[in-house]
Amino acid sequence: MSRNSRYLYRWLLFSILSLVFAGVFAFFAAMARTPAVKLLPSTEFFKVALVTHVIFAVVVWFLGFEAVLWCYCASRLGELKHRGFGMGLYPASAGMALIALSALLNLGRPLLIDYFPLLEHPAYFAGLILVAIGVGTTIVAYISHVRTVQKLNLAGYGMLLTGFIILITFLSFFSSAFINGANYRALVWGPGHVFQVASTLAMVVAWFILLEEVLHARLDSPLIRRLMLLYLLVAMLMPGIYFFPRGEQYELFTKAMMYGIALPSIPLALIVIRALTAPAKLPLHKPELSSLVLSLLLFGVGGAMGFFITGADLRVPAHYHGVLGAVTLAFMGMSYLMLKRLNIAIYSQRIARLQPYLYGIGLLLIILGLFWAGTYNAPRKTAGYEDPITAIAMNVMGFGSIIAVLGGAAFVANVLLALLRVNR
Repeated sequence: MSRNSRYLYRWLLFSILSLVFAGVFAFFAAMARTPAVKLLPSTEFFKVALVTHVIFAVVVWFLGFEAVLWCYCASRLGELKHRGFGMGLYPASAGMALIALSALLNLGRPLLIDYFPLLEHPAYFAGLILVAIGVGTTIVAYISHVRTVQKLNLAGYGMLLTGFIILITFLSFFSSAFINGANYRALVWGPGHVFQVASTLAMVVAWFILLEEVLHARLDSPLIRRLMLLYLLVAMLMPGIYFFPRGEQYELFTKAMMYGIALPSIPLALIVIRALTAPAKLPLHKPELSSLVLSLLLFGVGGAMGFFITGADLRVPAHYHGVLGAVTLAFMGMSYLMLKRLNIAIYSQRIARLQPYLYGIGLLLIILGLFWAGTYNAPRKTAGYEDPITAIAMNVMGFGSIIAVLGGAAFVANVLLALLRVNR
């Protein structure tokens, strides 16, 4: 493998392994709540497993795949000479191992707080810091690699902005720690919203890359670049919310993220939709394209749900499962594309064609069921619903969960087996 391919391969493997850990801890969480299973601790370990599942499924997976995108965009400009592209993998991998071990050893008190659930233990915090150092090192390498380029292509430009927003996220954590101390909910609330801005922009970049690679639609214009720049401007303004009273900060961060993401995302999504309607026939049998279309659908539905939230009911998880699932689907489509760039044959083409539909339709059923139940004021983070309409809605959610889990497992197995059988 060339140096470019080696860095791309390793970060892709890191990303897929994060989803393996996410699946393992999701299984542990399910088994911890199953009375017939006596091998695992019950109540407390369920919370530990749930915390760790979320961290791997959202934070580590998203950051790891953004590193894949930085390597990919940089490799299109020449040889990746900066050692940071490879060096960042070492602390990130050590951090991933520490997070997993701290959960497996049942260390620390689980904190089921929004955005970044935590285990209150030094090993867990050290794992998160190491992942941040590894990803930060890759961002620095990317900035160094592209700083002499007179005009970046659209994807490269978008990932440069994403890198800056991730750095703002990390700095926001330090600021929040200084201001909020051990108030963990307040600690992660602000950085979590900034991170969501970065994840959304990375998803948009993936959309444009997939359009270019699959449909040969080269979309680039000053308007698109200005819309992408809005994400960075929103992220730069968000830490200023810390100057407001703490009681107002939660609502301000939420509104800044909601409207700050919607403002550039809606016109960018419309531009992508227009490009998709241009060909006479879309090759939706290609997993790269079906992932893009389903990502757009989920992002639109999940994003719209956010404007109907009026309290702490199930409409909240309906919203964020939609938008986070949209990011994951875009990254899934990019994973198939990365395998092609690495000249690695997918393990099963048949599974690859079916997998985005399983995951996308399953998630759509999940968020529709949750939103439906939420309209009847079904509360979050509870089990058991007596109202018959709510029960029907939650059964829709449960059916969707089965389909989505099958789609997620099919993706991980298909890509991981393809990566592991390569003779490096």
